[in-house]
Amino acid sequence: MRSGGDRADHSVTGNDAASDEALAFRVQSGDRGALEQLVRRYLRPIRGVAASYVQEPADIEDVVQETFLRTLRAIETWDPRRPFAPWLYQIARNVARNHVAARARSPVDVPLSSLPSDLPGPDGMLERSQIRARIARAIAELPDRRRTAFQLSDVEGYDVGEVARIMGLSPGTVRSHIHHARSALRTALADTREQLGSSGG
Repeated sequence: MRSGGDRADHSVTGNDAASDEALAFRVQSGDRGALEQLVRRYLRPIRGVAASYVQEPADIEDVVQETFLRTLRAIETWDPRRPFAPWLYQIARNVARNHVAARARSPVDVPLSSLPSDLPGPDGMLERSQIRARIARAIAELPDRRRTAFQLSDVEGYDVGEVARIMGLSPGTVRSHIHHARSALRTALADTREQLGSSGG
């Protein structure tokens, strides 16, 4: 999870002068340099989208690579009158869904840093492992847009405005997705701790 002080560094567009749409239009004309700029600009957020569907690093990279390959193949179908980011997000979403359908579903990984560090006693590591597994299952059970909004916001560190722009949703909808995802995690954490407490005593 990113700290508030460095959020500016995680803006998708950063200080690049050209808009997404201007770069995509140039890609339609065969400009490889513009393509490289778009890949650099969206590599991190597309990894975040992929990580909301698959867990293994190799699977994440497969989804990312296939997303950009499909983007290049389909760039002629992009309508310059429409925002580029949500169009790219839909490609990534479809690629990730296809990847999941092609193999057994893996639960979304949860960074260890996001879990409580105050579990008492010598069984703390086992409890942390059980909690982590339960939270991973809770995230995996979320609707995919809710899962992706949580991944981009709470794991990748993008602010609500950036997540909304990437996903093509309103900021209010993104906030709702994140709120419900966090609520599901709190419930999973409380239920798991209650079960562990009951089994221990």
